[in-house]
Amino acid sequence: MKKKWYKVGAVAAMLIITLVSSVIWTADKDRSDLKVVKCADDLTGAKVGGVKSYMGPEASAVYFQSIIGRDISSYKEYDSFEDAVEGLKEGEIDALWGCDVTADYAVKRYEDLAILDSSDMAATANLKEPRFEFAFAMPDNDDGEKMQKTLSGVIESMTVDGTITILANDYIKNAAYVDPFYPKNMWSRTDRFRSGHEMDGKITIGVTGSAPPLELIDEDGKPYGFCVALADEMSCRLCTDVEIEVLDTETAFSQLMAGRVDALFAGAKSGNTTQEDKKFLTTCGYYTMRNYRFIVRSAQEDAEK
Repeated sequence: MKKKWYKVGAVAAMLIITLVSSVIWTADKDRSDLKVVKCADDLTGAKVGGVKSYMGPEASAVYFQSIIGRDISSYKEYDSFEDAVEGLKEGEIDALWGCDVTADYAVKRYEDLAILDSSDMAATANLKEPRFEFAFAMPDNDDGEKMQKTLSGVIESMTVDGTITILANDYIKNAAYVDPFYPKNMWSRTDRFRSGHEMDGKITIGVTGSAPPLELIDEDGKPYGFCVALADEMSCRLCTDVEIEVLDTETAFSQLMAGRVDALFAGAKSGNTTQEDKKFLTTCGYYTMRNYRFIVRSAQEDAEK
């Protein structure tokens, strides 16, 4: 009986080894099929991806093909930037587009990623002005105009006295290294602050996490970082409670128009991009986006083996 069990065990062990070897071989094979993207020309026929937006996948594909100046094979949308990074690493896409600030953050935050040299893309290399500025967006109505004036005023004061620069250095440039700043850390919510200030009203700001590190959302769905720190400073200066509501990227604008939030955090104020039938207003900008960047896998040597 013992010998029979030994034989059964040996057979089982061989089966396990065979299965594991098959999985490893398949993974290596899939890895070898990944498209190598080392220059802009390699984006021809590539699979490009990005975070969901109000444009939709078809319009996004056309838009980024015009920026790249090359025909891509497909375009894939993701619910979050983290999902898009995972898709890039797993080979679902060959390149991931993002704002320059997001690309810089990504290569610091995640392993095996690099920023594609886009110096030979005329559409991205020859802009005389920044592509846009990040700004708060609100509905184009009477309430929206009042909100635009209020938020623009406080942003301008923070720009003049250097507060925006300090917050950007702490929570954007060094976002991958600093401790997270959550709503629970907001000075405007402490008893010490409120003992000397009377709070009046509330402003609700929507964030989606689609433009890290300007707006970051953790695994539990809680916002943190620059968006919270900026909201805290605004709350202190306005003596108004500023709440942050996490929204789905794809429906954020429709929820803004429906009145669920008073403003969206990562709107765009631009002289380089036009939009017909624009239905929203924007404040003055709080952070400049020079251009788009394309993020690729840096471990390309493995893909060539």
